[in-house]
Amino acid sequence: MIRLETVTGKNLDEILALRVRQDQKDFVAPNERSIIEAYIALTRHGRAFPFGIYDEDQPVGFCMIGYGTDDDWDDAPAVAKDSYNIWRLMIDERYQGRGFGKEAMRLILSFIGTAPCGPADLCWLSYEPENAAAKALYASFGFRETGEWDGDEVIAVRQLSAPAPDVRPVTEEDRAFWMGLDPHLDEAEFAGKVRDRRGYVLTADGAPAGILRWSLFWDSIPFCNLLYMEDCHQRKGFGRRLAAYWEKDMRSRGYDLVMASTQSDEAAQHFWRRLGYRDCGGLTLPFPGYEQPTELILGKALEEIL
Repeated sequence: MIRLETVTGKNLDEILALRVRQDQKDFVAPNERSIIEAYIALTRHGRAFPFGIYDEDQPVGFCMIGYGTDDDWDDAPAVAKDSYNIWRLMIDERYQGRGFGKEAMRLILSFIGTAPCGPADLCWLSYEPENAAAKALYASFGFRETGEWDGDEVIAVRQLSAPAPDVRPVTEEDRAFWMGLDPHLDEAEFAGKVRDRRGYVLTADGAPAGILRWSLFWDSIPFCNLLYMEDCHQRKGFGRRLAAYWEKDMRSRGYDLVMASTQSDEAAQHFWRRLGYRDCGGLTLPFPGYEQPTELILGKALEEIL
């Protein structure tokens, strides 16, 4: 279980022992510097919240959250005033590639959501333009570059006010988020979904939360190949919203029938039936490497969708 723990004298040494990879050292300041910067900010009428990132009792990373500016920050970007800032985020080289950065971002945004320094409209951060991994991670949480800079780093901003869940066609900016949920789609096919508008992304709290992609069965009937929500966003009605958006889009394109499928041992069959889909039969593949429970095929007429 990933958690954030305030940096204190008791855990300071183990936080200072954390290191990024050698090729990442130009992207992230050492934790020693971050702790010093937090101290300076706090003594100069600023706000800073340094946290260790822990997996159970094992420190795996460090983050620091700021708010506003301090008396010494003469060249602060305009967005910094009265806004929260993800000042630092690092995962130790031994624990990278395990999803800790993504989970830490959720916890960081949850902490900011408690408004420890009062309400704010924006959260911002910055990163080196060459740091593609950081850009992809932050973009997956709804941070968008503004064209402004903090020194040599690109600024990206996220709205903190929680807009209603929304569905939109997938774009190239969604690539990292999409591939994290959909390992069956290769790079070329993803580009095709963007080009042909055959995929959608649902956003919740300003960040991507789920996806739906479709193709044409018999080259004539829209077929939902995948509908998937992140675990933390399941059972909130978002899947129903995604399906409804797809159906309405298909109706607007002139289709009067849509189809979907699910394995016979999966609960998703009940989801589709609740949406008015009817069983149309099943498919089995008795070939080595393709064996699985019977695939149930379901369909729905769209004549009543406006």
